[in-house]
Amino acid sequence: MHLRHDRPPARVRQCPAASSGPAMSTPSDVSPSHQVPYRVHPATGADGPLLDAWLQARAPLPVPEARARRLSLDALLAQGGEGLCLVGRTSSGQPVCLMPVTLVHSLALGGWVAMVAEWWPPADPAEAAEAWRDACCAELADWCRAHGIRHIRLAPALVADAAQAPDGFRRDADGLWTRSLLPTPKQLG
Repeated sequence: MHLRHDRPPARVRQCPAASSGPAMSTPSDVSPSHQVPYRVHPATGADGPLLDAWLQARAPLPVPEARARRLSLDALLAQGGEGLCLVGRTSSGQPVCLMPVTLVHSLALGGWVAMVAEWWPPADPAEAAEAWRDACCAELADWCRAHGIRHIRLAPALVADAAQAPDGFRRDADGLWTRSLLPTPKQLG
């Protein structure tokens, strides 16, 4: 399955300060009140060197492990069916946060699932880490809908407080946070 989503890197996601949503969600619509702009987009291969340097500055690794991390990053940036990386950026284009996403098969949910097992929040404690995470989750939901992926799952540690869960997510019996999506209708012609 080849997935590719090209979106201009300057897209600004409007994200509510706090919200709770339904178990089944539709395209991300946000009311104009209490919004903060977050620049979130799927990273591409061109972002590789910058993201690699950012990751190495955040969590230095010895050379062999750093090379392995770069290969994993490149596989996600290629968006060739393994997954993708969502990157949050400042207005000057510098990375603030990173959400690697792996596409996995789920027999329980019947198809592809976007699995988020790790989250690189902003290094600056003054940044609103939950708001950035929520903006990444909203962008991921839009990407999944556009590619026919009906579910997003987050690792339990990505949501420390159930009251702070991203919009539309609920905890499943297995402990993972799940958001079910309605795919975007295809337009023919």
